Amino acid sequence: MVRAFVVLVAIGWAAPAARADEGARPVGHRKTVWERDASAGARRAVFRFAEGYKTFVTHNKTEREVVGAALALARKRGFRRDLFQSGGRLAPGDRAFAQVRGKMAALVVVGHRPPADGVHVVAAHIDAVRIDLKQAPVYADANLALLETHYYGGIKSYQWLSRPLELRGVVATRGGKLVKVAIGDDPDEPVLVIPDLAAHVSWSVDRKEGEAVPGEALDPIAASTPDPKAPAGADPFAAAAERALRDGYGIDVADLVSAELELVPAGVARDVGLDRALVGAYGHDDRACAYAALRAILDVRAPDHTAVVLLVDREEIGSTGDTGARSNFIRRVVAELLAATGAPATAIAVDRALAASFVFSADVSGAIHPQYPELYDPRNNAFIGSGVIWDQSAIHAETMAYVRDLFERAGIAHQPAMWTKVGKSGGGTVLPYFTRHGMSGLDVSIPLLSMHAAFELISKADLYEAYRAYRAFLAD
Repeated sequence: MVRAFVVLVAIGWAAPAARADEGARPVGHRKTVWERDASAGARRAVFRFAEGYKTFVTHNKTEREVVGAALALARKRGFRRDLFQSGGRLAPGDRAFAQVRGKMAALVVVGHRPPADGVHVVAAHIDAVRIDLKQAPVYADANLALLETHYYGGIKSYQWLSRPLELRGVVATRGGKLVKVAIGDDPDEPVLVIPDLAAHVSWSVDRKEGEAVPGEALDPIAASTPDPKAPAGADPFAAAAERALRDGYGIDVADLVSAELELVPAGVARDVGLDRALVGAYGHDDRACAYAALRAILDVRAPDHTAVVLLVDREEIGSTGDTGARSNFIRRVVAELLAATGAPATAIAVDRALAASFVFSADVSGAIHPQYPELYDPRNNAFIGSGVIWDQSAIHAETMAYVRDLFERAGIAHQPAMWTKVGKSGGGTVLPYFTRHGMSGLDVSIPLLSMHAAFELISKADLYEAYRAYRAFLAD
């Protein structure tokens, strides 16, 4: 195994050659994490960490699932006090958590310095691009029952056609019961599929649509048999779908008006590449950073500053709502920490504590794609496998100098990088929703290929370096 790996790496480090088909100039290479420590022990640590992540991202494909799994892991590591519910004092080394609606959470380790001196925050979002069911989704046509949907976040719609999809989320019934839904995650269960047009006829619409399949066309098949017991006047195919939901899953179609049901890609996280050094999965953006931050704070024992990891919702649609980064969640967490450590929790005290705080916005960024070199500046953009990214989002030289020094002292592979050439990309992170409180900070992230695709790619080495980077910062 080791011998095969060395051969593959040697091939990867060969002098780059221009592509004969286009004559494009290659971007070259950058020193990788693998070169920094080529020992078998280092490789085992990276791969072992990735296995935990693969399990986590496979089984947790909605915000509620991520928060539930994160809090379950945290409780096992001593995070048992609810910051929003429990009274009493907190002392250095104490662990606490807070959550909102099961879709946003904070994990806290109290530092030796009082929270009034500022806290260290790593903030990652846990929502991912997907397709949601509308409130009245069931309809039928052409011997099929289908489900009406609307997309969430910036998907490439063509990628969701003819792909096995799971239906996951919750339904709130008339009586207030919350029913969990996970259809298609078990190999013995059915999946849903949005049918594509045959290649033989699609040319007639492809000229008009291209890759931008209309959002209203992203409706999966729910049933294809008529219900012989359909009520008079009801569509028998729609009735069959409604019966299947009711009899198979205990869901009354009338309760779908009060549901959060998400279509997400079916399947598990997989090793990618003959050397197995990449992980492919749905939802790396941004659950890769979220998992690295979660594991980091679980391993922090006695930090200098109070350490906080925030897992927030709704970033892909603007961070709005009471579970998004624009909410007052960080202010309340800091206020509760001040009160629990015996300090005043007045508005001005909270403002002062936040102004003394530092935040890492942990949200994946783009890695250089070798097939599109014209989009990139190799000196200033990120390479996959070369470590965590930090960028000029902070603006302040002093902020960037602190991060650079922290990473170098901790021996963390890092690369200062922008996303692409100037003017070639767009997008944002949750950083502005924390710096508006006066916090210092910048984006510190994992390089990603195929962002917002149904199957994204990260390097196991970058994932592990993110964990090490967040842990070093939270402990500082």
